[in-house]
This record gives sequence, C-alpha cells and structure tokens, in this order.
Amino acid sequence: MLKVLSVSLLATPVLFIPSVASGSQIEENDTLEQVNSVSQLSDVQPTDWAFIALQSLVERYGCVAGYPNGTYRGNRAMTRYEFAAGLNACLDRVNELIATATVDVIQKEDLATLQRLQEEFSGELATLRGRVDAVESRTEMLESQQFSTTTKLYGEAIFAITDVLSGDSDPFNLGLTPNSTIFANRVRLNLVSSFTGQDQLKIRLQAGSTPHPQRAGGFRYSADPILAQLGALQTTQEGSQTFNHEFPDEAGNVEIGTISYKFPVGKKLKAAVFAHRGEHVDYLPNVFSTFNDEDGGSGSLSAFGQYSPIYRIVSNGAGLGLNYELSSGIKFSLGYIAPNANSPEDLTPGSGNGTTAGGLFNGRYSALAQLSIQPSRNLAFGLTYVNSYTAGAPTFLNDVGTTAANSPSLISDNSRREINAYGVAGLWQISPKFTINGWFMYADQQGRSVDSQNDESSDVYSYAIALGFPDLGKEGNLGGIVAGVPPYATSSGVSSPFRPFFGGATDLIDTIPNSSTPVHLEAFYKHKLSDNISVTPGVIWLISPNQTSNNPDVVIGTVRTTFTF
Repeated sequence: MLKVLSVSLLATPVLFIPSVASGSQIEENDTLEQVNSVSQLSDVQPTDWAFIALQSLVERYGCVAGYPNGTYRGNRAMTRYEFAAGLNACLDRVNELIATATVDVIQKEDLATLQRLQEEFSGELATLRGRVDAVESRTEMLESQQFSTTTKLYGEAIFAITDVLSGDSDPFNLGLTPNSTIFANRVRLNLVSSFTGQDQLKIRLQAGSTPHPQRAGGFRYSADPILAQLGALQTTQEGSQTFNHEFPDEAGNVEIGTISYKFPVGKKLKAAVFAHRGEHVDYLPNVFSTFNDEDGGSGSLSAFGQYSPIYRIVSNGAGLGLNYELSSGIKFSLGYIAPNANSPEDLTPGSGNGTTAGGLFNGRYSALAQLSIQPSRNLAFGLTYVNSYTAGAPTFLNDVGTTAANSPSLISDNSRREINAYGVAGLWQISPKFTINGWFMYADQQGRSVDSQNDESSDVYSYAIALGFPDLGKEGNLGGIVAGVPPYATSSGVSSPFRPFFGGATDLIDTIPNSSTPVHLEAFYKHKLSDNISVTPGVIWLISPNQTSNNPDVVIGTVRTTFTF
C-alpha cells in the first residue's frame, strides 16, 4: 500500500506522497490523485503540526497527492526507499519549475535543502534506479519468452481417497460385489485467452482415473428395484462426486473438456458459444449456490450438492447461452445445448445406427429460460424452465438421481422422451460467514414410442437445502451441509407391451417393494493449507437409495486434496 512520507526538513516538517513507492504494497483502490489545495484533504486540519509545511508543498510546488476519498493519511509509516521515491518526485517537479521559469517560486534556501537531501539519500536513489532497471530488464525477458500475450494457464489437480464405508451389500441377490477403498485423481488444465479484455476463450484439457457409477471401475451400490424384478442389475446414480465423471473409459487418457467463447454484445447482453461440453451453468449467473465450482475441487464433494439438478437435464454439448440485463438486479437468460451437435448421421430408431438423432437441431437437446432476480447484495433467486428431448441416455447428467428418474426405459420403446421441467432456486447470505441456498424442481417426462400409441409419462421431483460456512476457522476455508432429495420418480407409466412383465401394472413405481423417498445428506469441510492447496474431508449418506428401503443406507467417506496453480 502506498504510504505517506514525512521528514523533518531544517526544523520545518515537509510531507509529500510519491507517485510510485518502490517496495511498498499497492492496493487497487489506493490510486493517488493530485491536489491543488490543502483544503481538499479532509483529514488535514489547520491545527495539525505539519499543516503549514504541507500547504507550502501543495500550493507552491504542487508535488503532493491525496487518496481518491479525499484523505492524506499523514500518520502512516514509510521506508527509506519510499522516502527516496517521494523525494525524487518532488525534485522532478522542482526541475520542471526551474526549466519553465515562469513563476519565481524557487527560493535559494529550498534549493540548498533539496541538494542536501539529495546527497543524503543518494544511495537509496541509486538503489531505486537499479531496481527499476532490473524490473525493466526482467519485463523485457518475460515478454520475449512468455507462452502467450493473450493466454493464461490455470490448473487443478485432485487427489482423493474414497470408499463406500457401508451399504454396498446385495439384498436382491443380483451378484453385486462390495467396493474397495480407491485412490482417485483428476487433472484439469484450462487455457484462458482474452483478445479484447472483455471476452474469454476457454479450452480445457483433462484426465482422470475414476469413472462414475455404472461404468467399469466406478462404485456400484443400491440396485434398481424395478429391473431387479426381471433379474437385471442396474445401480443408482446417487452419491456421485464431482471428480467422478467426464473421463475416457481408460484411465490416464487425456481428453478435450469444455471449449467456450464468452463475449459482450453491447452493454446489457452477454453471449457464450460452446463448441464442446458446454453446460447451462457455464453461462448462467452464479447467484443460487455457495458450492458451485464447475464440478471442481473447492466446493461440495457431491455433484448433487452443488446446485439444482434442473441445470443438468441433457446439458452437455455444443450450443449457445445468452444473458440480458433487464434492469439493475434482474437478468433474463436463454440457452440451448445439443449433445450430438457434431454428428451429421441420422441416428433415429429404425435406422440401424442407434437410438438418437444427430445434428444441432435434430437430436438430443436442452433449451433453458431463466429469470434471475437479485433484489439486494445478499439475496438472489430465480425461476427456471427447461424443455428437452433425449433418448438412450440418462435424463440428468453427471450422475444425480435414481435409476427410475434417469432412465425410465420402460415407459415406451427406445426410451425416447420429451421433458418439461420447472424450478425455483434461491440464495440468502445471512452474514459473510453463513449462507443458505436451496431449490425445488419438477420434471414431466413424456415417453414417445415410434408409433405414438404406447406413450406414457413419468413425474420427477428434487429439492434440497444447503448451509454454507465460508471462512470457517480461517479465511479461505469452507464448511458445508447439504440435506435434500435427489431426483426421483413418483410415477412412471408402463407402455402396454411391458405390462405383462410386471403383473399388468400401469405404474412402475407401484411395483417397487418398500418404496420410499430417497434422501441425500452430506457434510464436508474444506481446509485451506495454503493459497494453492486445500484438503476436504467429508461424508455422504444416502437413505433409501434407488427409492426403496430394501437397499441399505449407503455411507461414502472421502478425503479430497486439491492443488490449484
């Protein structure tokens, strides 16, 4: 921070502020401004012992500057280097006045005093000049050898020890084996470029060793009770952690992650274009969650604990996001994401190529509209609507929700479904060290068969409340508690060809033995060891996973270490 300089000059106090103070810490809001009268300095009074000297420097020489808030801060400490820098600033001003010689303001006594000061601080001035020369030389070297003038590299590496502590038994006798303690890792490298200072191009590279549930190598627990009636094993997607997805099936392979370009269109409209792996949360205002960190290693352990699952509905692909500021504190957002945007092939059922159509507008998609309202700095809420289509893939990406909520594959053939979802979310910062956020979401999934004669529907709900404790223990720490209900189906119709397999039932949820609402409980504490290293121990507790109390409660323990650079 720039500091006020003071010295006794021939028994007359002289005070001034340098334009640059070498060796001091400069705060962003402490930019100095030239003053023309000592009366402009609110904290300087005629009764102050240095008032006359300061008035002389201001009005005779004009080499005194104050802070933007109109203060001088005359009692602050200084170093000899700072004094030398300030003295040099006044000498430059005196030389300027002598050169112009338009006003007879320079007195012989003053010149003699300044000469003695210059001689006394000659060593400091020489050192200061040497430092400036060294900085200039170093700057030239960095400019010639730097990676890019427009691009910066940001990285994150996560090491985690995690295990299913209890609940991975096999109550349906489907051959489910217990899980073992694993050591997981994930590394992300983000190349962030700006060409105008207001835009941002981001290219992400990532690799990891821990696939998410239902993939080879991932945790598997809590079989789906609906498919279990047919002797088929399908485990739940609940409890997935933020580092458990978006990887190639082979550990260690490097893949391209998010590719996006964000830029302003006028003063009120901002746009984001996604070429790969874009999600709705990548462009929406982040005002509804304390734990949203782009599925990183600094927020909640679970993906469910980050924000409302409505933002995860078929949300991973190419597309566009827009944010328009209607007025102060009110924004309207629109977005469109297409997971199969890069595929020109017709993949519709019956083509022999799969279960989903390709292209930007002829395949799976997720269209979102949201109104974000922030009436005060500490309070924000939003209303969200999502219209989506998917087939052959989970409804909610990144592993949140029960099997019935994600893959109602029996509501119609090929699991083609249209989705209309509605949600509300809010965040209240009660104090700098305590926040509350929560959400409620409802999704209506309409099954669409090829002949449109066996269409059925599914109702899905999710809601939660999360308590955040920023700076718990010390600055940079974060404590969190999440309690909620992950996406689950309250009804799931059965198309007529499948009803004989379930005793003629028309609703699959009615066939679940000991059907129960699933619950997600989570507690974690991120402890900041340094500016670049944090450790987060925590536990995730799943009650009635996959919508049945026949499945035992699942407890997942994790110690996550995050390195940022």
